[in-house]
Amino acid sequence: MKKHISLTLSFLFIISNISCQKEKKSDDKSISVTEEITPETANDTINWYTELCEMNSKFDTSKYTKKQLKDTHHLWFGTSGYISFNGYPVFNLEDKTEPITVLEERYAEGKAELENLEIVDLPYWNNLKKLKLQELKSFYDHQKLALSAYSNLSLLKNTSYNPKAKVYVDALVSGDSLKMIAAWKKLNEEQKANNGSPENVEKKFQSRLNSPQCLEYAKMDLFTFGWSNNTIKTCKECKDLENTEIMYQEYKKLFISTTEECSEP
Repeated sequence: MKKHISLTLSFLFIISNISCQKEKKSDDKSISVTEEITPETANDTINWYTELCEMNSKFDTSKYTKKQLKDTHHLWFGTSGYISFNGYPVFNLEDKTEPITVLEERYAEGKAELENLEIVDLPYWNNLKKLKLQELKSFYDHQKLALSAYSNLSLLKNTSYNPKAKVYVDALVSGDSLKMIAAWKKLNEEQKANNGSPENVEKKFQSRLNSPQCLEYAKMDLFTFGWSNNTIKTCKECKDLENTEIMYQEYKKLFISTTEECSEP
């Protein structure tokens, strides 16, 4: 009898052990399946624009935030390396020109705006931000020099400019009224050749030439269009900022898909 009971208990133990092993295997399989589940990627959309088109793009929110995409677009399309500042006086420097401190304040504001942009963290856009800051500094340095040089024209001799501007710089630095008028006339012919309405350019020139303040007009034009428009940027790498087509393609790469609606050019 005892032997029969012992066999029965052994049999029950074996069945119980097999059952536990099955449950354990079942649990292991459940864990394995759970680990293989991949959550669906979350997407969002954003509207942006170019000069002629309005875009609607879908993006992966695990890669970029909407703020990053907006700030990156602003870096490309909404900011430039210039300062809103009327730096060129016509008459009486002390009366017509804002003080250099105002220029410095505008530069500080523009620099802070660029630095605080939360752009996408990619090499192309990080480099673009660096170039934008360099371009802004280059423009600031140029404007600051222009403000000082207008009242001290000898400073122009040590600046970098296109060789064709030498005749205009020499005339300004000389202070000789005849040289300035001759250089001004040459500049006027150059401007007429590059203007769609040369007769209007000539009419304006003749009016100023016959004005009692003709030398001030000569100085203003030679300084602005003769020297300033021909100065060489200190930021040589900034020429890359002129290729907006590459910026457009790089920005478009940030999205999963894009639809566009464009107006006629």
